[in-house]
Amino acid sequence: MPPPPPPAAGRAREPRSLADDLRGRDEDALVALLRGRPDLATPVPADTGALAVRASTRHSVQRAVDARSRAELDVLAAVVVLTAGGGSTGTAAVAAACGLPQTRTAPVLARLRELALLWGTPRSHAGVGVLADALGPHPAGLGPALLDLLDQTPAARPRAEALGRLLDVPALEGAAGLAARLADPAGLAALLGAAPEGTRELLGRLDAGGPVGQVSRARREVDAADEADDVAPLDWLLARALLVPVGDSRVVLPREVGLALREGRVLREPAALEPPPLPGRPAPAARRDALAGGAAAEAVRLVDALGRAWEQRPAPLLRAGGVGVRELARTAAELEVDAGTAALVVEVAAAAGLVAEDGEADPAWAPTPRYDAWADGTTGERWTALASAWAAMPRLPSLVGDRDDRGSARAALSDAVARPQAPVVRALLLSALAEVPDGEGAAPDDLAGRLAWQRPRWAPARDAALLRVLLEEAAWLGVVASGALSAAGRALLGDDGAPGPDDEAAAARRRAAAAVLDEALPAPVSEVLLQADLTAVAPGPLERDLELELSLAADVDSRGGATVYRFDGGTVRRALDAGRTADDLLTFLARVSATPVPQPLEYLVRDVARRHGRVRVGSAGAYLRSDDEASLAELLAERRAAPLGLRRLAPTVLVARADAAEVLRVLRTLGLAPAAESVDGALVLDRPTARRTPPRRPPRPAPTQVAPDEATARSVVAALRAGDEAVAAAPAPPPGAPLVPPADPAVSLSELRRAAADRRPVWVGVVDTTGGPSKVHAQPLQVEGGRITVRDLTTGAVRVLSVHRVTGTAPG
Repeated sequence: MPPPPPPAAGRAREPRSLADDLRGRDEDALVALLRGRPDLATPVPADTGALAVRASTRHSVQRAVDARSRAELDVLAAVVVLTAGGGSTGTAAVAAACGLPQTRTAPVLARLRELALLWGTPRSHAGVGVLADALGPHPAGLGPALLDLLDQTPAARPRAEALGRLLDVPALEGAAGLAARLADPAGLAALLGAAPEGTRELLGRLDAGGPVGQVSRARREVDAADEADDVAPLDWLLARALLVPVGDSRVVLPREVGLALREGRVLREPAALEPPPLPGRPAPAARRDALAGGAAAEAVRLVDALGRAWEQRPAPLLRAGGVGVRELARTAAELEVDAGTAALVVEVAAAAGLVAEDGEADPAWAPTPRYDAWADGTTGERWTALASAWAAMPRLPSLVGDRDDRGSARAALSDAVARPQAPVVRALLLSALAEVPDGEGAAPDDLAGRLAWQRPRWAPARDAALLRVLLEEAAWLGVVASGALSAAGRALLGDDGAPGPDDEAAAARRRAAAAVLDEALPAPVSEVLLQADLTAVAPGPLERDLELELSLAADVDSRGGATVYRFDGGTVRRALDAGRTADDLLTFLARVSATPVPQPLEYLVRDVARRHGRVRVGSAGAYLRSDDEASLAELLAERRAAPLGLRRLAPTVLVARADAAEVLRVLRTLGLAPAAESVDGALVLDRPTARRTPPRRPPRPAPTQVAPDEATARSVVAALRAGDEAVAAAPAPPPGAPLVPPADPAVSLSELRRAAADRRPVWVGVVDTTGGPSKVHAQPLQVEGGRITVRDLTTGAVRVLSVHRVTGTAPG
């Protein structure tokens, strides 16, 4: 059907349908619609009519309704209730139903029209066809209309007729006249004046808690002629159809009675058009950024430590996916954190693409080549990669270790902790924090109240426990501190606190955030202070190369404002096993120390180096050889070496039943410093391995509807206009057989459901068993389970059509 011609200049025309409304909108209004409801733009609709049908589908409307705020839902409920009651839906009427002035209600109505949840003009608003279903069975907490309840409960009709006689409702007006009389607050007040004591309180409780109440023997016999003093309030209400039983144990308060109790307003309380405030609490910027900077640096260090740990000993991959509990505990011990923090480190590293499965026959988790490039960056650059990945991560690390429905523990990096809604909740939370003035912070309870107002129909946004967990993650990462966005966090996320798409603007924000953090953190130091107690003090974060080399010869003894490293025989031997000589090690220490190398440390290094390799272990069963025959003799007599099964082959050679690795381990527990050798007698160095996976792409976030940018939205609008012009230029279809344009299956199903509900005929385009197209002029009867039951209006027969054979619909 071609679109109607535009109205003549100077003469306004009210739209007759949503499609008519959309055709009359200018380009900017359609762009705002497509950006406000991104699902309407993909795939690109054929024309404005197709856009209107898609915007009216149950799935699209439900998604749009679920994303609305408390204020918008209240206004939508008012429009739906007024429409159902046949009243005016102009701005003034909607404002009165919400208990607000027009000036405050009009902007909300304009926004809802912009989103095509409502259409029309300020003088008359209409909701899309499935809006009432999307809001639920009881919009604004009001029950069904009295006429509908009486249709469902014929047994209550005599009670309604008795009430009509009591209120002098003419018999010709019937139930409709009674409903109109009950809707008058003054009439209901007069009727309740003769009710038993406690009746109004009972109605008030039912109205406040929802229109459906649970009672025993709801279908009991009652008599409207009983005196008020002799009857219970519930029986009095049932006898007069002010409560209607809908089952053996349920009663419903009719909509008209609920409206009268609210004195004609749809809402019990005026609509909450403004979000709950976020009371600020002091959060000085200097202290906030100091805390956030320390947390950010620590998060970067832990992820770096994870990469170094897993490059030497990759974490085995569970058969069901993820990292096992024991392996996570081992990782936590190496990182010196608890299991919950270790799970967060692992998940963020994987989200940033720094660790992944290696794809080997015995698969394991190991660093990726991307880890090397990441490790070469500054602390700020490394942090922005982690924070960006965390914001978009569709996972909840806090679930690791919890039991699922089968009683199994959820493993880190497994599908059991995937939650697609997590990045949306993070975005809402960070956006709320972005509204807090600089120098102030928000309490978790206040943030929970704000998100509950923003998304009252979305359970994750109302989950206070989830919000606290996400705040703890943000604080651990340094995005948030003292209940406020850090300077680096605000630079990374933008003024609105939303991560946004990964585009050039996001890359610019990452560079700016990295610069902010690097400027706030102390510069890495290149010197340590060697002390006579065999320790080295790093007065700040070390340069990465220096830290790696120092960690080879010493262990971290304590962390804080300064990091203390401790040397002992085992750590020095570790450096020697990696190929360093005593001179190499002492030269390195002298170069990086601001103080001379203490004599005790030099003695330690020389002593361990002198004993290092005195005994050699190779593979035979294994064998031991040494030029020091006395050392071998002592080993033969040592009871603790008995499990090795040592036997002398020559004065300087022993053989053992145990393998070389076990021999090395036992000899080191005996205080020796053995060295391994190859089959040709060369010294085998124990250099750390650097395991890497093949190149891997960073994991992509769960698919979410991202609003198209303005250029994309305008290109879609241009395509819609071109489609409208093509429809207008198409030749008129022959009489009796209109053109049935192809449409998405979801769109066709929605149109057929609406036709079945409205009991109106439609033309249905179908593909027959030979693949040929045909049209059926039909009355849809039922749409369910992939099948459409229709009455063929040409033959009068009832047919069942398969959904996959339907190509589109047209008005009949």
